[in-house]
Amino acid sequence: MALKPDRKTLEKRIRELEEALQNFRQAGKSVGEAEETARALLNATSESAMLIDTKGTILAVNEVAVHRLGKLNVNIIRMNINDVLSSDVVIPIKKKIDAVISSGEPIQFEDESEGFLYANRIYPIFGRHGNVQKLAIYTRDVTDQRRAVEALRESEEKFRSISSSAQDALIMMSGEGKITYWNEAAERIFGHTKEEVIDRDLHRLLVPKKYLEAFTKGLEGFKETGQGSAIGKTIEMSALRKDGTEFSMELSLSSFQFEGQWHALGVIRDISHRKQAEKERLQKEKLQGVLEMAGAACHELNQPLQVISGYNELLRKDIPEDHSLIANLNIIREQIEKMGAITRKIMKITKYETKPYAQGTIIIDIDKSSDTTT
Repeated sequence: MALKPDRKTLEKRIRELEEALQNFRQAGKSVGEAEETARALLNATSESAMLIDTKGTILAVNEVAVHRLGKLNVNIIRMNINDVLSSDVVIPIKKKIDAVISSGEPIQFEDESEGFLYANRIYPIFGRHGNVQKLAIYTRDVTDQRRAVEALRESEEKFRSISSSAQDALIMMSGEGKITYWNEAAERIFGHTKEEVIDRDLHRLLVPKKYLEAFTKGLEGFKETGQGSAIGKTIEMSALRKDGTEFSMELSLSSFQFEGQWHALGVIRDISHRKQAEKERLQKEKLQGVLEMAGAACHELNQPLQVISGYNELLRKDIPEDHSLIANLNIIREQIEKMGAITRKIMKITKYETKPYAQGTIIIDIDKSSDTTT
């Protein structure tokens, strides 16, 4: 007959049972807390998250995935991905799953469904023996992101097309005074290639010394406020070409902020030809006034020349041919004829032709400028 345990033994066993029960409850509580933490982590992401076994059975899923799959009122745990994904999606995904199981390496890919673009990542989860037992699938809707990228690309292509076909130079400068953009027209006007100027100091490269100090001072204020005496205006000034020569240009400046810094965009037009044309026009206008005065003077000179010529001929008649004064009278006749020819040419000037003269100057070429056909 078995002996009954004494009181102390029973109390000890009761305490052991109570302790075991407490440990069990604590373990259950810890498991529950772990499950809640894992569920919170799954639902905290904006990506669709799904845990499956190697046969495609769904073991866990977050709320984003449930919404995306349209299974709000259905418990999809233990269902197969064949039952919850459309056929156009499940076939390529199963191929990717097989590749991850075979290689043991994660994989990334994109797929499109019902007009939406998704970025997918599949990660292997290994068992004790190193084989793939489960797979974690994360899916993110990148439709808006891709549209934004495409829109940005289209915008960039349009800007490149416009800037490359523009006849005016487009130059962008950072708040530090460095060149950040340089179009084809800028290469043509200044002579520097894009590779030669990017990240170089704009003012030291393109601004003549007479403007350099003022522009350097203005840059300090521009860095802070994006403002300057030339911002929002169109001004005329000179700039330096690659060979060091100065030319006249028309500059339109604007400012904008990018990544927290002020930048300037300059639209530059080479007006050296226009300036030269204006200079020539003014010269012609001045010359026209001079020629009108010269024409009037020639008209007035003709009558005295005729009188002088008449007296010269009368003197020749009264003096013998062998007289020493005949040679002087011949010289007077020649000069009268030269002056007459010059006055006739001046009065027939119809165009503006010049020729080089002393010390680098130019003068009107009377012979080329006058119409001697009439």
